Amino acid sequence: MKAAEFDEIAPGYDESRGGTERAAGFAGMLAPLLDPARPVLDIGVGTGIVAAELAALGHTVHGLDLSPGMLARARARLGARVAVADACRLPVRSGSVDQAVSTWLLHAGPDNRAVLAEVARILRPGGRYLVIPAGGTRPTDDIGVLVGELEDRLDPDGSRRDGPEWLAPIAAAHGLVYEGTASERPTSFAVSPRAMAESLTRGLFTGAWAVGGEATRLVDETRSRLLALPDPEVPRVRKSADVVLTFTRRP
Repeated sequence: MKAAEFDEIAPGYDESRGGTERAAGFAGMLAPLLDPARPVLDIGVGTGIVAAELAALGHTVHGLDLSPGMLARARARLGARVAVADACRLPVRSGSVDQAVSTWLLHAGPDNRAVLAEVARILRPGGRYLVIPAGGTRPTDDIGVLVGELEDRLDPDGSRRDGPEWLAPIAAAHGLVYEGTASERPTSFAVSPRAMAESLTRGLFTGAWAVGGEATRLVDETRSRLLALPDPEVPRVRKSADVVLTFTRRP
């Protein structure tokens, strides 16, 4: 997804992703794995909503993101500690970072190989990179089944997968060791089929794909299937789990 497309969805982004409550949950997962005495680099900081929650827990967070529209919101939360930057070409000195995090970044369009290569470059030996993947565990309700099928059809070669089975070998090739899942937090949220169909229209369902051509047909088909579900106005309680993947720079 291009920066301009994230600029467009920035005004409604936080609300579409669970808002402050979910961001606080993410920060609560990350904080015990971070050293509060050392600064944290948030790669793909977005609106800064998770970084702000980490800051409230006593961490000094610096953020980088490609989207000026998202960063305008991050700047309101974090002040001057944010800057526009491409995760595939980080403006950071090699071996200078002790700890970095990314929340819902690696599914959203950047070249995962390039991002992980850059993370390996900027981390000091022994430094850690914590990733909260967007994938997590998919909800299995009737909405989740349809949206999961759509994501698979939009990404047949799996290039936007952000689970450990996909990222671990890429990381290893660049000197990052996958240490496993360090935290897991069950989560639930309510959304109706109609609300999800509207999110698809606005491009907010993943924040990952620019929709056009054949993809437009697939999205329209899924919207129709969502609206055809029983009681499309009734919210479903959707259950999933958020996880933290831990990577360490080899000495």
